[in-house]
Amino acid sequence: MQQLDASSKRGIFIVNLTPEQVEQHNKLYTEAWKLITGEINLDGQEIPKPNWLTRLRLNKAKALFEKTIVINPAGWNAMFAIGKIEQRLGHKQEAFDWLLKAREFEPQNTSLAKEASLTAAQLGMHEMAARIVDEAIELNPTDPALRVNSGLAHILAGHCEIAAERFAEASRLEPSSELNRKLEVFAGKVSTGVLPVPKTEADIIKFVK
Repeated sequence: MQQLDASSKRGIFIVNLTPEQVEQHNKLYTEAWKLITGEINLDGQEIPKPNWLTRLRLNKAKALFEKTIVINPAGWNAMFAIGKIEQRLGHKQEAFDWLLKAREFEPQNTSLAKEASLTAAQLGMHEMAARIVDEAIELNPTDPALRVNSGLAHILAGHCEIAAERFAEASRLEPSSELNRKLEVFAGKVSTGVLPVPKTEADIIKFVK
């Protein structure tokens, strides 16, 4: 495709590419994804720490993705991939920055919102994590997972009543989920002072597991 459209909070970006640029972009992009297949954390699977060879592959893939962005500055998929590479390498701030950049071009993508919110929480930026996922809820109001993520971010930010509301909404959207119900009960007890405000997700897991 010679013309790529990507929406952003700053407006509509239109990138005109020649057939040669499209071919070069796709070649670099495909090669980069081959290098990171099975090497980045997707869908929450556990992956061991990268060894020196894996780090070499990840950094090579990162360089290739960066080249695709030079060709197509609106390439949010490549930005997402770089974010996941930085995450795999243990560079949380860099990962967060790239995920946020990708969201500028694809704000309606719930996976990007979840990834960016989770990374913000890992950096201790719970207010930011809550804001990101709440923005995503406005665009995707029927996604129960977003409500759960929002509740987790809000309760760790000290917004216990909002967290309780989010978990209750998740329970209504997904009534078969026992976890949502447990989180709703937990947040209710925290908001009424029966339980202390959790400091980490580990504190929450202790109650809901």
